[in-house]
Amino acid sequence: MEIDDLKNIYKEKKASGDFTGTGEYDSLMSQLKKSERKQWLRNILMTFFMAFAVYILGGKVLSHKHYDTFTYAGIYLIFAAMAAVFIFVWSSAIVFRKKEVTTPSIQFLQMARKKLARRTLIRRIIIPIYLAAITVGITLVYIEVLSPLEMLYRLLLHLLAIVFIMLVSFIAVRRERKRYEKVYKPLQEQIERLLNDMSRETD
Repeated sequence: MEIDDLKNIYKEKKASGDFTGTGEYDSLMSQLKKSERKQWLRNILMTFFMAFAVYILGGKVLSHKHYDTFTYAGIYLIFAAMAAVFIFVWSSAIVFRKKEVTTPSIQFLQMARKKLARRTLIRRIIIPIYLAAITVGITLVYIEVLSPLEMLYRLLLHLLAIVFIMLVSFIAVRRERKRYEKVYKPLQEQIERLLNDMSRETD
């Protein structure tokens, strides 16, 4: 076994056994588990509504009749956007293992930091791209769906749909920003402090 491997094993044992910030670690775990229960509930609700949308669009709409190319492109774009958000959101879920919760673990803290950082990425980049894709998808679908109507009504209904999406998106993004400032940012800062403390303990 290499010298570096022995040093790493020693550091991990020392971090688990001699770490002096156990109280702060326990406090972090309590807050993190509380926030994750709410996050898992939101993820489950998101999954339910996405599955319902896929069932309606895929199981009912697509099987009803033959559509124009633009309509298929719009629906598949919506599917792709939902699938991407589904993967990104669930990939940011934090899984708790009993040993990591009760015993200070550098690996767990690093994983939690990575997951929380991914949520910031989702809020800042993935969600805006998702909303843009949904808007384009609905626009493509509306080309055929609204084609029997006069141009004025088509534009009006399309505009109302886009405004509705933008309004819901604004409210959702604002709530996520508040949640980040109130919940995730303090957790990230606490994780950073603990990682720095644990690093000093193992030096």
